[in-house]
Amino acid sequence: MIEYEDGFTILFRLRGSVFPFAFLLTVPSLILTAAWCLLMNDIAETSDFVAVMVQEDFNKSQVWSALTASLALLIAFRTRQALQRFWEGTTLMHQMRGEWFDSVSCLISFSRAAKQTKPAEVQQFRHTLVRLASVMHGSALDEICGEGAAGQVCMDITGLDMETLKFLRDCTDVYGFNKVEALQHMIQNLVTYNQQIGVLTIPPPILPRVYQTLSRGFVNLLNAKKIADTRFPFPWAQIILLLILSYSITTPLVVAAIIKQYAWAMLVTFIPVFSVIALNIVCTQLEMPFGSDANDLPLDHFQEDMNRGLLLLIHEMTDHIVSIRPFAQTRHSYLMKCVGREAFQDFAVRSTMSGGMSLEPEDDDDVIANEVEIETKAVQETPRATPCKASPEAKAKEAKEAKDPPPPPPQSLATDAETNRRIIDLLSRQLMELASNTQALESNTLAMQSMATATDDGGIGREGKSGLSDSRQLIRELRQLLTQVQLDSPGSGPVVASSNPLACGRCVCETSP
Repeated sequence: MIEYEDGFTILFRLRGSVFPFAFLLTVPSLILTAAWCLLMNDIAETSDFVAVMVQEDFNKSQVWSALTASLALLIAFRTRQALQRFWEGTTLMHQMRGEWFDSVSCLISFSRAAKQTKPAEVQQFRHTLVRLASVMHGSALDEICGEGAAGQVCMDITGLDMETLKFLRDCTDVYGFNKVEALQHMIQNLVTYNQQIGVLTIPPPILPRVYQTLSRGFVNLLNAKKIADTRFPFPWAQIILLLILSYSITTPLVVAAIIKQYAWAMLVTFIPVFSVIALNIVCTQLEMPFGSDANDLPLDHFQEDMNRGLLLLIHEMTDHIVSIRPFAQTRHSYLMKCVGREAFQDFAVRSTMSGGMSLEPEDDDDVIANEVEIETKAVQETPRATPCKASPEAKAKEAKEAKDPPPPPPQSLATDAETNRRIIDLLSRQLMELASNTQALESNTLAMQSMATATDDGGIGREGKSGLSDSRQLIRELRQLLTQVQLDSPGSGPVVASSNPLACGRCVCETSP
């Protein structure tokens, strides 16, 4: 098939053009026009006779007009039928390839479950299947092309076993079998056998769909063979050829009787005769779309597409399970920016995904920084707690951390997913620890408030009044220290702005009794 672009340049392309052959067939009409002009203009004896014959007989009976109308009707009918056969042929070729590729793709997917338990059997099944499918598709194209087919390139056909290769070689010449039918039966046997041995662990209601798609592909092949085996009806072709010959003879006679100048007469004759002959040649080429001519369907291109599709099915990424990245955006508002018209240039990613496209999102660092900032703000906005006494568990944990301090926080947020995950886990643990200390501070505050209330009750002796004033002074200091607790940075924990050397590192209580 000719690949071209619309424009005036297509007028000068000779490959696939019908202009040269149609022009050669039009030359006799031009010579006949020149001869009639010579007889009617320069030979006086024949001028009157020819003029009377053409002007009176042809014009009165409208013979030439009726011939032109009949020929135009037949050419239009043949053109419509030829174009219909051409488009039906290319449609059937694509449908056949699609059905067979879908069958092989489903079978490859069905064998994934047995890859862990039977890896050798799965690999044997997959590679045998794609080779048989490639040979079957190539044999179908050769069968449609007919005698003289050059043959299609198949995927490593020599990789099959020797018995299969001998049978395929002698299938048509020796036994007279149809090679495509034999290959389809081999594929069905291969599928049935691998289901029995456990390679295709798929429920029975689903597996028969593969046989259906295989059969639909073969039906499309038979419909394409219908076009290849059935020519345009012979009576119609015979009548059209006869009318074209008559038209090529009568047109020069009519034009020569009307136009006296040689150049104009030949030009007026050339246009209709050339058009009719060229359209008839185009019809003959489109009626048979399968072959090796320039205007036939590109069967080798169909085979190449099929082979590339089969190579995809045995690629190492065939069994890959797709997932999203750890920091993939799942918010609806962000996804709307990716597909909406607003800010389309900033967020859109094209489906072409060319080789130079960066696979790392540009806003990974911003996303992580925003998440950390939100967590930090939530910690800073947490209500402050009152001081507490350090529990034995807290003291043991602090001693352990002093002996084996945690790693310092990262200086910058990396875009690597694993590093980002560790950062978030560390921040989460610190936030949980701060929340537990806050609860302990609140419980101790309640206890000290109850103690202060008890000291305000009656029954306190003279010797207890000095202790009461000391307790109240301690509560005031603890409350002042509590208001100075702040979060310095992620991973560093709360910092107490106090000059008391006996204050612990996690709360404002004193370590001494």
